[in-house]
Amino acid sequence: MKPTFNIIISFFIVLPVLLLSYQLGTPEAITTAHIAQYLSEPALKLTLAAASKDAETEKNLPIRKLEIPDFQSTANSALAWDFKENFYFFTKETNTARPIASLTKLISAAVVLDYVQPQENVVVSLEAVKKDGNSGNLREGEILTVKDLLAAALLESSNDAAYALGEHVGAKLSVNPESNTTPVRVFVKAMNQKFNDLGLVHTNFTDPAGLEDINSFSTAEDLAKFIKYFRTNPNYSLVWDILKLKNYHTESQNRIAAHDFKNTNPFLEEYAHVIGGKTGYTARALGNMLLVVAGPNSSEIIYLILGADDRESETRKLVEWVAQAWTWPQEK
Repeated sequence: MKPTFNIIISFFIVLPVLLLSYQLGTPEAITTAHIAQYLSEPALKLTLAAASKDAETEKNLPIRKLEIPDFQSTANSALAWDFKENFYFFTKETNTARPIASLTKLISAAVVLDYVQPQENVVVSLEAVKKDGNSGNLREGEILTVKDLLAAALLESSNDAAYALGEHVGAKLSVNPESNTTPVRVFVKAMNQKFNDLGLVHTNFTDPAGLEDINSFSTAEDLAKFIKYFRTNPNYSLVWDILKLKNYHTESQNRIAAHDFKNTNPFLEEYAHVIGGKTGYTARALGNMLLVVAGPNSSEIIYLILGADDRESETRKLVEWVAQAWTWPQEK
């Protein structure tokens, strides 16, 4: 946070007085007239004006309630960040690389929408449905739209859907379909390239779903910065529309199966101003949770929990601590 206006003013009033004392030789030589002369100097007036402007900018920032104890998180990494004001409420081990499990699917969704349209049809392959987990209950050979598969991947955290999308987009990106590089590997390369292009260099992906977490990792800081980009780029508005849904019903184009994908985000109904969220879990990553919530004064706060024994409880405690420990100036 920036210094408060009073501190700034005090500094720039006391400093010239001390300088004046040095010039005159002794503090006793300073008179009211001398101080008035210094305070009337054009340079000082400009400095005070700049400090005043900074204070005006600061007025919309949250103020810490010191009577509320500091937050203690048992998660491996945690973060609460108002990305519009670049204001951090809480951080813990945000630059430590960790597996992020199914939070990976958010990056996959971004890459998918970079290259294909939501209404495109995708044939679900046997390789996709053989992936661990049965979330989404996809069937080999059924035809679903890109939007349908995004809903399956983002709401129910379907690994099958993430791989089906990776195969579809990776095939389009493959320069040489006859090479030994699979479409999924091409897709994963695009995921890593996207993070590199954004300057998020403490991250590596090895699959579209977050299943293979030995060499797949990111940091809370990298993820939060990606979510800021992801949230503010209109190309990805469909994802945020999907993340607000409690469920999503669809039927495959060739009528092989009908699906009702349910949102795994436990906070969708608990908090009134949830913008979106995503869960993740593997035995190695433990519980992960991303939650974006609309706050006071048009703020948007990213809550991120990585490596928690109880991701829901850790997220809830962090959200409630921010609400209790900070106050916002009234919006004009």
